[in-house]
Amino acid sequence: MLSPEMLLGQRYRLLERIAVGGMGEVWRASDTVLEREVAVKAMLPALLSEPGFAKRFVVEAKTVAALTHPAIVSVHDYGEAPLPSGDTTAYLVMEYVQGQSLADILSQRGALPANELMPIIASIADALQHAHDRGIIHRDIKPGNILVRTSDGQAVLTDFGIARSGSAGDLTATGAVMGTASYLAPEQAEGTGVLPASDMYSLGVVAFHGLTGRRPFDAENPIELALHHVRTPTPPLPPQLQPGVRAFVERAMTKDPSQRFGSCTDMAAAARASLTDNPPTSIMANALPQRSPGAGVVPVGGPLAGVAEPSPVTGPSPAHQVNLGAPLPPGPAPRQGVNKALLATLAGIVALVIVGGMVILLMQGFGDGGDGADDDPTGDTESEQTSEEVTDEQESPEPSETEDPDNQQTDDGGGPGGCLDPALCDR
Repeated sequence: MLSPEMLLGQRYRLLERIAVGGMGEVWRASDTVLEREVAVKAMLPALLSEPGFAKRFVVEAKTVAALTHPAIVSVHDYGEAPLPSGDTTAYLVMEYVQGQSLADILSQRGALPANELMPIIASIADALQHAHDRGIIHRDIKPGNILVRTSDGQAVLTDFGIARSGSAGDLTATGAVMGTASYLAPEQAEGTGVLPASDMYSLGVVAFHGLTGRRPFDAENPIELALHHVRTPTPPLPPQLQPGVRAFVERAMTKDPSQRFGSCTDMAAAARASLTDNPPTSIMANALPQRSPGAGVVPVGGPLAGVAEPSPVTGPSPAHQVNLGAPLPPGPAPRQGVNKALLATLAGIVALVIVGGMVILLMQGFGDGGDGADDDPTGDTESEQTSEEVTDEQESPEPSETEDPDNQQTDDGGGPGGCLDPALCDR
C-alpha cells in the first residue's frame, strides 16, 4: 500500500514502516514543512469506504487533538491522500515517540521493579485524569498502549481509538462491550456502562502485570477471561513487594468501582506514595464513601459515546474481533472459578450468533502486538500486531476489539508494542 519516500498530502515523507495490521500501517515519517519526525497512521483504502471505520478514525483524531498533556501522544494533523494505485487513504499524523511500548518492555524483561513501574503508572493516571476532566474515558488501557520514551523515561498514553466521548455518541450500539479482555473492568464486561473508574481498574491490571510479569487471569477464550474479571478474586501479589504497592493494586482492582480511587488524581498520588514505608492511609484505605450504584456511570450508548479499537496480546499473533449479541450477564459476589454452566450457555449463544452472521472476525488494526498492544505504533521497531477485543455490540457498523490472554485479543486492536500512540505497536 505505502512505500518509503512516498509523500502524503504533499508534506509527509514516509521513512520507515513501524507496524502493519489488518486496518492499515504506521510509519515513521518526516514533516517536510516543519522539518520534524512524526508518526503517520494510514488506513487501508478499502476501509475508507466503510462509514464506521472512517468515522472512528476521524473521531480518534478529534478526541486526541482535544487533549494536551505530556503523558498523552499528540495528534498534529488528519488528511486524505491519493495513492499511486488510484485508491485513497486516510491518515493521522502524530507525535513520534522514540522508545518502546510497555508491552515490549515486559516481553523482554518479564517484570519491572516497583520503583521503576509505579512512576509509569502514576504518569498514566495523570494522563487519564486530564482525559476524564474533558469527558473522555479511554476504555482500552493496556501495556501496548503505553509508550516509554527512551530519552527521559516519560510514559505516554496512546490509542484513543475506542475512547468514549461526546463526539462519538452514535458510533457504538446500545449494549456494546468494548475493551481488551485481559484488562477489562468488571462493569465493562457486564455491559452496564463505563466510568472513569473503569480506566482505573484496567491500569491496576497493568500494574499487576508489570509487577509480576503475568496477567492476573488467564483463560482459553475472551468470554471466560472477561468473566474472571467479574467473578474471580484478584490473585495475591508477591509478599516481597512493598505493602503500599500491594495495597495500591488491590484497591485499583476492586470489583466494585465505587471502592476504587476517588479520581485518577488520587490514583496517581497513591502510586507515588506506595513506594514509601508508610503510605498515607487516606489514599491507600480500601474504604471509600459509598455512593449510589449508578453514580458516575456512563450508560452504554448514553451521553458519552465511544469508539472501539483492538488490543494485542503477548507476542505477535493474528488477532480478530468478536462482536457478541449482548453484554455478559452480571455476576454476583466474586467467587473462585467460573460457572461452567454459564460458560456453556454463553458458548451456545455465541454459536447461534455465528450462525446468524452476527459475529465479525476482523484482523486487528494498525499492527497490534502482544500484551495489549495497539494499532498505533510509534516506535522504532517494525512489528506486526494483532489484537483480540471483547466487543459486545448488537448493531454496530464498526468493529470493536478485545484482547485475550497471551496471544488472544478481544479489544486489542491497533496497538503498538514498542511504538507510539495512534501509531503504536503492542508487540
